[in-house]
Amino acid sequence: MGLTGTLGVAGNKLVSNVASRALSTIRIEQGVTLALCLVSWIDFLLHLENHKRSTAEKLPKEPLTVPSIVRLAQYDNLEAFVERLQKDDGLLKKWFEVEQKHLVRKRKKNNTLIKLEDSSEVCCKEPLAKAA
Repeated sequence: MGLTGTLGVAGNKLVSNVASRALSTIRIEQGVTLALCLVSWIDFLLHLENHKRSTAEKLPKEPLTVPSIVRLAQYDNLEAFVERLQKDDGLLKKWFEVEQKHLVRKRKKNNTLIKLEDSSEVCCKEPLAKAA
């Protein structure tokens, strides 16, 4: 027989309450640890990007703000994308084919639709039937 078998109702409630609090504390600590890990990785990547750009003489030696780094990366992506579009006609053709396939979608039949006039009757009857 375990510990909870020898306790009364109040004891069982106390043990379960303490156990749930301990579990939530552990989960909170794990969440904080994960958040700190992600923040440190993001900070590392931003410093690395600053360092790469400054050593390539694309930027001044002083560090940039995060939005500036993001805008620079977006601009680099845009340049690469436009260059690819200019060189590769097959990419545009394939892109249009994919977009044409997804132009028209048919509605999935999930539930039957209810007329608004009838909906109040259905909504009011169903909870009463379930409660009975």
